[in-house]
Amino acid sequence: MNPINALQERGMESVLGPARNAGPSFEKSLLADLANVDWTTLDRQRLALDNAGPLDSEEILPPPIQPASTSGDARNESAEQAGWQALRDGRVAIATVAGGQASRLGFSGPKGAFPLGPVSGTSLFQMMAGQVFRLRQLSGAALPWIIQTGPANHLETMAFFADRSYFGLGKKSVHFACQGTLPALSEGGQFLLETPGSLFRNPDGHGGFYRAIRNSGICPQLREMGVDLLYYCQVDNPLVRMADPIFLGHHLLTEARMSVKVVAKSDPLEKVGLIIEKPDGRLGCIEYSDLAPELAELRNADGQLRFMAGNLAIHCFNLDFVQEMAEAALPLHLAHKDVKVLNGNNPEPTFRPGVKFETFVFDALPLADKSMVQLALREDEFAPVKNRSGSDSIQTSRDALTLRSRRWSQAAGLPVKEQGSVEISAQLCYDQADLSRRSEDLQLKSNGHLVCLGAAR
Repeated sequence: MNPINALQERGMESVLGPARNAGPSFEKSLLADLANVDWTTLDRQRLALDNAGPLDSEEILPPPIQPASTSGDARNESAEQAGWQALRDGRVAIATVAGGQASRLGFSGPKGAFPLGPVSGTSLFQMMAGQVFRLRQLSGAALPWIIQTGPANHLETMAFFADRSYFGLGKKSVHFACQGTLPALSEGGQFLLETPGSLFRNPDGHGGFYRAIRNSGICPQLREMGVDLLYYCQVDNPLVRMADPIFLGHHLLTEARMSVKVVAKSDPLEKVGLIIEKPDGRLGCIEYSDLAPELAELRNADGQLRFMAGNLAIHCFNLDFVQEMAEAALPLHLAHKDVKVLNGNNPEPTFRPGVKFETFVFDALPLADKSMVQLALREDEFAPVKNRSGSDSIQTSRDALTLRSRRWSQAAGLPVKEQGSVEISAQLCYDQADLSRRSEDLQLKSNGHLVCLGAAR
């Protein structure tokens, strides 16, 4: 669609004024930017401004939940076999969402580059790369790894991997997919300008993952390799079990198209999204603030919260479902914020009210005809680093890493100090059982760093 015609149809042609005043080069630049606008999505954005309202108050139920992978539950045995078989057959790829910057942590650079290791300062990316490396050794499969970046850190993230030789994984097996953007709007539904020649945009939310994967062109390559399952996680959780075979197995055995891991809420008011079951049997995720207080406090006979399934942002998808969701009109979520944009004929940007739009990856759950939910034990699988201090902070995440490393080392019969930090080297093991199998090759250095003495087995 011709941008000028599209603007005129919507009564939005005033956006061209600052560019025309600034000169032909600015007008040309702005028209090029407008040519990339998805006008159908824009119409949905403008409609959402008028239709934003309360959550649908339909009846909800707690979902059926599979046991945690680290629980030792016998119900996981067949799932573990199925998951490892899928890994060995080369059916699995991993996707890690890493579009954010670490500015809230007081660090300049992509969040995945943050040095979180409690002893070595190992980055989040290297911790996850180590799991991918070890899983490739254990499965004998290619296990491609896709890093979803954002517009602000795409080039920096690629350079970070290149400078570290892709952590031994090989350049051809690590792929990068950049998240898209959506134009912000004024509260009256008009475009906002960052400069006379460019719209003010914001990243399209983690729901943009689906389109980022499609637009990267990686899907045909994955299919040629025999990949039909995609494991999804976010970069800020160092305890994540990358491509967890038990999770993959439950996904396969239940014939799910999209699956999700949850953690038992520690408090009725814990600020995590809640996975629920809708009356039609499909899953959904609602914000903690949208759950009525009487439901949030409701408990079962054993004292456990009835609605306790906190969303971990860990998923498994069928690859064809990811491709379908890239074409889906996921709900738009609005954030009313002051944004730094041009205002009238003032050449310098100033703060004024605006509306940012984003989509959420979990909003695809109701669109999957079959889904699966699995529990994760918080101490084993969830210690996100989101803040510089306080809850979900650098220190709480490092403490969780140390505690898990100490538990694993003690279970493997390794001498480990009771005080101070303990860290297991990246690439050393996948989980506690893997560490125990390799214990004779290991040594704990005086600084608390567990390292390998022998060859990988």
